[in-house]
Amino acid sequence: MPQTSELALPTPTPERYTNEADLTESLGRKGTANPGDGLYPRDGEQGVTEIEAALSLLTMYGQESNVVVSAGMAAVSGAARYSLQLKGREGVKNPTLAHPPQLYTQSINSFEALKLMGVETTFFDPGDTSSVDRLFDEKKADVIFAETVSNIPDIPVLDVDHLLARTREAGEEAPILVLDNTLPLSTGVDFSRILTGADRVLLVESATKGAMHNSEHLGVVYSPHRALINGFRRFKVTEGLVTSVNASADILETLETTAPGFHERNKALYESTAILGTWLDAARRAQGDNTEFMVEFPTLDDHPNHAYASEHLVNGVAPVAFLSCTKFEEDVARRFLKRISEHPAMVEQIDEGQVYLGQSFGFKEATLLYDPDATQVRVAGGYDIDSQALGKALFKAVLDFGESPF
Repeated sequence: MPQTSELALPTPTPERYTNEADLTESLGRKGTANPGDGLYPRDGEQGVTEIEAALSLLTMYGQESNVVVSAGMAAVSGAARYSLQLKGREGVKNPTLAHPPQLYTQSINSFEALKLMGVETTFFDPGDTSSVDRLFDEKKADVIFAETVSNIPDIPVLDVDHLLARTREAGEEAPILVLDNTLPLSTGVDFSRILTGADRVLLVESATKGAMHNSEHLGVVYSPHRALINGFRRFKVTEGLVTSVNASADILETLETTAPGFHERNKALYESTAILGTWLDAARRAQGDNTEFMVEFPTLDDHPNHAYASEHLVNGVAPVAFLSCTKFEEDVARRFLKRISEHPAMVEQIDEGQVYLGQSFGFKEATLLYDPDATQVRVAGGYDIDSQALGKALFKAVLDFGESPF
């Protein structure tokens, strides 16, 4: 075994002190709104404060109202569990979590795990205000979770103003809201305009795609309700939802490059997706009654939330559109994507770097992805492409290929 002095061991991150006064001062910084060096890395260090301050320019309310966590799912699951725990501390026995039956897959898995541990759950349709009303008039949910715009095939759009109005009317018995803000600030709902410091609302975002440009995992929870967000900051430490201490410098360096033009890129991304969705819907209409697929996107006239989305989300509605094959056959989505991607018009677009096949979204290029377990092909726009040219290519690929894959 080599001598310890010969090993290039990493430098420990916990600070160490030479006197009681410095130690006591460090212990007082643990879990506060301004994390210090603390006794353990989990309690945060100055880099965490700087990350939260940088992210607050992309969210809102300032550093003290933003809590950075390790990933988007840490934000989602952590905020939901903290809210349920808080309701329990306030005397609610067996608090109920309400959420849509369809969400991002890992969110559903997280809530299913809560159900197995005894948490009562109930479903509602976020795109239907009457379904939201039943959470207050009949089901009496204690915590409500919803995505502002869902990244699932139907892409329901939550009427945030209606949900907030019902929550405020409920008074002391009001549920805590946990809203997954799938659209960044300037392109989505302006929560700085509609939320007050009295609203018990936790907003959660995955910073992975936008703020980190898909280069690193990161999540953020924020709220104007100071007691609520401070409580979550302490919960974060207890649950270990922390970022790596050694990652702070890299995260800050990334934010320095992604923050400039952040909102402009997102707006271009959503505009691109809307253009592609419009072209695909035109192809669907051209196929007539025997269409092979349906197109789901909130700005299309036949979407149930078209009116709300068009009025309230004027800078972009969703980063993805869905093509849903009309025949339920095994492997149908993969075969449909293969057909589209091999059309000469699409091959040209791929060769020019306008579109790729792959997971995730939020890139300068567009992406196509099929669901191996369902009938959907997901189309995501890009913030630096010729969306009209790609839309025309998709139109041709759907209509001109000849033999149907179904």
